[in-house]
Amino acid sequence: MHLTLKKALKVVGLEILFYSIFLAMIIVENYFIFIALALGTYGVFLGLQKKAPGLYQSMKKDFTEHKGFATGFFFILLLTFPILEASNPYWLQVAIMTGLYVMLALGLNVMVGNAGLTSLGYAAFYGIGAYTYGILALRYGVSFWACLFISVVIVMLFGFLLGLPALRVKGHYLSLVTIAFGLVVYQLLINLEGLTGGTNGLINIPSPHIGSYSFNSIVDLGFIQLPFHANYYYLMLVFVGLAVLVAKNISHSLTGLTWNAMREDQLAAQCYGVDLTKNKLWAFALGSAFAGVAGVIYAGMVGFIAPENFTYNYSIIFLSMILLGGIDSIPGVILGAVLLTIIPEKFQAFAHYRNMFYGIVIVLILFFKKDGLIPAQTRKFTSLWTSKR
Repeated sequence: MHLTLKKALKVVGLEILFYSIFLAMIIVENYFIFIALALGTYGVFLGLQKKAPGLYQSMKKDFTEHKGFATGFFFILLLTFPILEASNPYWLQVAIMTGLYVMLALGLNVMVGNAGLTSLGYAAFYGIGAYTYGILALRYGVSFWACLFISVVIVMLFGFLLGLPALRVKGHYLSLVTIAFGLVVYQLLINLEGLTGGTNGLINIPSPHIGSYSFNSIVDLGFIQLPFHANYYYLMLVFVGLAVLVAKNISHSLTGLTWNAMREDQLAAQCYGVDLTKNKLWAFALGSAFAGVAGVIYAGMVGFIAPENFTYNYSIIFLSMILLGGIDSIPGVILGAVLLTIIPEKFQAFAHYRNMFYGIVIVLILFFKKDGLIPAQTRKFTSLWTSKR
C-alpha cells in the first residue's frame, strides 16, 4: 500500500505520543503519578479497542501496512534517548540492561514459547557467555568481537548438552533437569577458583574497542557530550535489532512451526514425521545462543562478573517476562522485558520485595490472562506449491 502523507503523520504522531509518555514515566519521581500514567495509557488502549473499534482498527492497519516506515521512525526515536538523558547516566544504564533482558527473553522464548521446552536454568547460559569473554580476554587477550562468536559456539554446545536429557523427560521432570543444570553451573563458577575467580569473580575485564576507540570513552557529538554508556546503548540497539530479526525469522519459518507442533503434542508431531531429537537439541542450542551474546556484552560493559549475577532468581525473572508479555509472541516478549526491567527500577524503595513482585506477576498472569498482554498470533506456513494453486 502507498504511504500517504496523512498516514505517515498519523504513524509519526502516535509514536511520538507514546515515546513522550514513556519519557514522562521515567522522569516522574512520584509513585502514584507513575502508576497513573501507566494505568491511564493501558486504559486508553483498551478503551479504543472496545469503545472506538473503527479508530483502533484504522490505526492498527496503518502500522501493519507500513511496518518498515513505523519501525524506521521508532528506531530514530530510540537513537535520541541518550541525547535526551545525557545528564542522567543511570537511566542509560537501565536502558542497556533492558536491551540485554530483551535479548535474554527472546532466547528463552525460543525454548519455552516456540518449542514448549520449559527451562528454569536459563541464567546459566548467560553466565557461561559472560565468563567465556572474561576468561579469554583476561588470560589470552582475545578481543571482544572474537569472543562474541566463540561464546555463541560454546554456549550452543552447552545447549546441546542440556538438550540431551530433554530427549528422555518432559513436563515437570524437564523443569527439574534445567534447574539442576543452572545450579551445577553456578556451583562450578564458585568452586573453579583458579579459572573463574570463585566468589570474588573476575575483575578488570577489558571493554570493547574499535581500533583505538574504547567504548568507555565519552561520546562527543560536537553540540553535546554523552556519557560512555551511550556507546553500549547504541551497541545494544544493534544486537537487539539482530535478535528480533533472528527470532522473527525462526518463529515464522518451517522450523518454528515444527517446534509449535512439537509443543502442542509431541506424539502427534512424531507421527507426522517430526524428528523430536533433532528439533529439541536445536531449540536448546539456538535459544541459548541469545544468552551467550548477552553475557559477553554484559561482561564487557560492567568489567566485573561474579556467580551472583547468574543465579536461579534471574531465570525466574526471564520466565516472568515472557509470561507477562505473551508466550511465543515476539512483541509481547519485548514488552514484558521492558516492563519488568523498568518498573522495579522505579520502585527501588521496595527492592527487598522484588522477587515477591515477580511471583505475583506470574500468578496474576496465569489466573487472569494466560496469553499475556500481547497474545501470540496463529502462524501458517504456505508452501510454494500451495501458493500457486
